[in-house]
Amino acid sequence: MTPIYVLVLPNTLLLDAIGPAEVFQYANRIHQKRGGDALYQLHFVGPESDASNSLGLPLNLAPLPDKIEANAWLIIAGLIGDEIPLETPAIQTACHWLKQHRFERYISVCAGSLVMAKAGLLKDKKCTTHHLHLDDLRGLVAPHQVLENRLFVVDDNTYTSAGVTAGIDLALYLVQEDNQAQLAADIAQYMVLFSRRGSQDPSFSPWLEHRNHLHQKVHQVQNAIQSDPARNWSLDELAQIAHCSTRHLGRLFKKEAKVTTKEYTYKLRLNLAQQLLQTSDLPIENIANQCGFEDSRQFRRLWSRYFHQAPSIFRSENQSL
Repeated sequence: MTPIYVLVLPNTLLLDAIGPAEVFQYANRIHQKRGGDALYQLHFVGPESDASNSLGLPLNLAPLPDKIEANAWLIIAGLIGDEIPLETPAIQTACHWLKQHRFERYISVCAGSLVMAKAGLLKDKKCTTHHLHLDDLRGLVAPHQVLENRLFVVDDNTYTSAGVTAGIDLALYLVQEDNQAQLAADIAQYMVLFSRRGSQDPSFSPWLEHRNHLHQKVHQVQNAIQSDPARNWSLDELAQIAHCSTRHLGRLFKKEAKVTTKEYTYKLRLNLAQQLLQTSDLPIENIANQCGFEDSRQFRRLWSRYFHQAPSIFRSENQSL
């Protein structure tokens, strides 16, 4: 289980803390419903137990802990206001605590990146923040590090996000990155989250792509394909799942998912192949067969179409054995 410490400071914008936390709680509930264990353990901490916040809700935060688990993550929620005072006793206490401990991942939402920078955690890191605070962030780190017009920015183990609900997008990305792509897709569907990734934002996996719609029949078909991408799905089988004709499903799927069922299946298979290339020494022929391609020739052709390089080159550059 991954411990996640959510740092809540006085004058916190509460959605910055609660939004990402709900994503991780959904991950726990869905995973446990399927017979698994909870994946994340949330701790809401702060230098003041009853920190003021945007909604005026009474809080009972745990004190800043003396010991941090080696695999713990940190989330710093943002603060209210066009100007964020960084010299308050609470922020000074928090920065001192941050300098004393190490986390596996550092995550900020909205103006939380200013606190992260104040504590020296963004040195030489590309980062972003709410558009109102971009200049403030440039005053705390080298200006070239600050990226504009991004939902979130990933640099090694540091994740910074733009305003408010971008923290939810980032949390979903983190679940996906935690080898839980299917779970992330399920969370997005449960929470009715729409993908808002820009052209320069980190990519979501195919398990989350093409889900930016509310049509339940198309979601049902996508769920079926995702459950077994290597299967030779016929349009007749998929139409039975959607309880409609093959012709209607073809039009509906293309309209809602923006790809055909065949293209969608190929993307999932290529993602599986990508994982095998990174984590195994299986021959290309075995990977092609295991992922549902007709043969290695078809696999290489489709791989080159989507990734513009040979599978062997990708493996040599990305293998993590």
